[in-house]
Formats: sequence, structure tokens, C-alpha cells
Amino acid sequence: MNYFNIIIWAFITDVIDYQEVQTGEREDGTVYAVYSFSRKIEQALAGGLGGFALTAIGYASTATVQNTAVLGKLYSVASIVPAIGSISLLVAACLFFIYPLDKNTVNANVATLSARRNQQ
Repeated sequence: MNYFNIIIWAFITDVIDYQEVQTGEREDGTVYAVYSFSRKIEQALAGGLGGFALTAIGYASTATVQNTAVLGKLYSVASIVPAIGSISLLVAACLFFIYPLDKNTVNANVATLSARRNQQ
């Protein structure tokens, strides 16, 4: 997950350059705002997910001891979460096969923007 966090921040600058090449306008603030808003929504949903999962399996926060059925379900939920984490492989595949900004495109965007700035 740390790798993706670093890579995503690196991608943002490439996306800003790509957007400028496509539209002719540089809108850093808009790109950062949309990305930040998306992260806030994701973090809010992720923060509530644990509570929703505990409620769904019948966990009683006031109980000193949970019943056996809840303990079994808790184990299942704790096993499923790492499996869901393997979705990182799916994200990596999407970045590799779908993400349009490969090294050649990024270099071409840099050259285009450099040429535009030199003309001004």
C-alpha cells in the first residue's frame, strides 16, 4: 500500500501536465481538489467499514465475552480483509494496462509544454 501512495502522488503531476496538454489550461488546484475530495470520501467509507462489519456479525461492544458464533464470524472477517487487500494486484494490473500515461507519453507531454512555454 505504501508503494501505491507514493506512486499516486507522483502520478498527480503527470496528470496535471496531461490535462494541460489536452486543454491548454493548467489547473493544478482543480486536479488536487478532486483527488483530495476522492481520498476524503474513501477514508470516510474505510473508517466506517470496521464498525459496519462488527455490527453485521453481531458483535456486542458492551459484552465482556462474545459468543462463539460472533468469534467465528470475527475470524472470518479478519481473514477476508487481507484477501480484499490483495486487490492491490488488480490495481497494479489496471495501472499497467489501462493507465494512459506511460513514460513515452509523459516525456512527450513535458516536451510539448516546454515548447509552448518557450514560444511564450
